[in-house]
Amino acid sequence: MFNSLGSLYQLDEEGTKAVESLLKGKKDFRISQEVYREIEEVLSSYGNFDIQSYGDLTLKSLCLNVSHSCNMSCDYCFTSHNFISDKALMDLETVYKAIDFLIYASKDTKNIEIDFFGGEPLLNLEIIREASIYGKKKAIESGKNLRITLTTNGVLLTEKVLDLLDELDISIVLSIDGGEKIHNKHRHLIGGEDSFKYILPNALELARRREYGGYYIRGTYTAETIKFSETFKELVDLGFRYISLEPVVTNDKSLSIKKEHIPILREEYRKIAEECLKGDIKFFHFELPLEEGACIPRLARGCGAGVEYMAITPTGEIYPCHQFVGHKQFKMGNIYEGNLSEELRDRFRILNMIDSKPACRDCWARYLCGGGCLANNFNINSDIMEPYEVGCEIQKLRIEYALWLRAKRMEVKV
Repeated sequence: MFNSLGSLYQLDEEGTKAVESLLKGKKDFRISQEVYREIEEVLSSYGNFDIQSYGDLTLKSLCLNVSHSCNMSCDYCFTSHNFISDKALMDLETVYKAIDFLIYASKDTKNIEIDFFGGEPLLNLEIIREASIYGKKKAIESGKNLRITLTTNGVLLTEKVLDLLDELDISIVLSIDGGEKIHNKHRHLIGGEDSFKYILPNALELARRREYGGYYIRGTYTAETIKFSETFKELVDLGFRYISLEPVVTNDKSLSIKKEHIPILREEYRKIAEECLKGDIKFFHFELPLEEGACIPRLARGCGAGVEYMAITPTGEIYPCHQFVGHKQFKMGNIYEGNLSEELRDRFRILNMIDSKPACRDCWARYLCGGGCLANNFNINSDIMEPYEVGCEIQKLRIEYALWLRAKRMEVKV
C-alpha cells in the first residue's frame, strides 16, 4: 500500500482485505476495527501542512559547466543552442570562486555536491582535477562532505583518465543510448562519424572497475526508439548494471514523445521492472529512497533549481540549472559580481514548493515526483509554470513500476 506522502507499506492478509473493502466503500465486519483505524491513519497522510513552515532553502549543489565545447554533435542535445559565449573553457579562478560560493552559500548544510558538466567536461580535465582537490580541501576545512559527479560522452574516458577519476572518487554518468545501431542513430562525433566504437571500450572498462557502483549509463530514447526495453536489455547484455534511460525533451515532432505513446511506455517500463526483478540491475528511476522514511519538508520540495541547485558557466554566470544556461531571462547573477537576483530566486523558491503548483496539488505522485522539471516546462511550453504533461505521465509510470518492483522484492525477502 502506498500513501500520499510517498511511503510504501507491506500488508498482512487481514490488512489487505481491509484495504480492499475500503476501496469498495464498505467495511467488512469480520475485520478488526483496530486494523481499520490503523489503515485510516496511514491513508490520512498526516493531514495538511503549511508550506511556509519549511523555511529558506539553502544551496547544496553546483553544476559547473567547465566546458562549453564538445567533441560530439548529438541531434537532440539541449546545450548546442544555449552556449553563447566567447569563452569555451572554465579557468582556475572561476572554478575557485564557484567552489567558494558553494561553501559560503550552503551555510550549515553538511552534504554538498559538485557536478562537472558541459559540453564535454573532459576537454577541461586539468580544471576538473584542480577543482576536485580544492573543493575537498575547502569542504573538510568547513566541516562538510563533498560528493563529486561528472557527466561525459565517454570518448576521452581512457584508462589514464579513469585512473585520475578513481583517485579523485568522482562518480560518472556516461551517455550511451543503447547498442551500436541505436546509439549511432543520433550520437555522432563532430564531422558526423559514428561514435559507438570509440565509446564502448571505455564504458566497458568503467563498468569493470566499478562493479559495485559509482557510475550510471545514461541513455536517451525518442519516438524512433520507443521500444526502449530492448535498448535496456542490450545494455544489460553488454555488461552494464547501473542504467538510466530518459525520454528526449524536444519540440522536434519526429523525435518527441507524445501522449499516444503513453500506453507503449507503460508496457516498456513494465518489461524493465520485470528484468530488474530477475537480477541485480539498478534502473535509476526505480531506485526510490523509500527506506529513508517520510520527511514532510523534504518531500514537499521540488528539484531545487534556482535555490538548492544552480549552474555556473565558464564566464561565471549563474543560472537556476544547467538546462537554463544561455536563456538570459533566467540569469541569476555572476560569481564575480557577488550578488544574486532575489526576484528570480524568490520565484524559484515558490516553484520548488510542490503544493504551490495547482497542477500538482491533487496528484498522487507529487511527493515522489518533486513537481516535475521546470526546464522541461519551459522548453516545451515556454512557461516554467505550465506542466509538461507528457513528462508528468512518464514520471507517474516510472514511480508506479518502482513501487511494484519494491513490493515484489519485499515479497521475496519475506
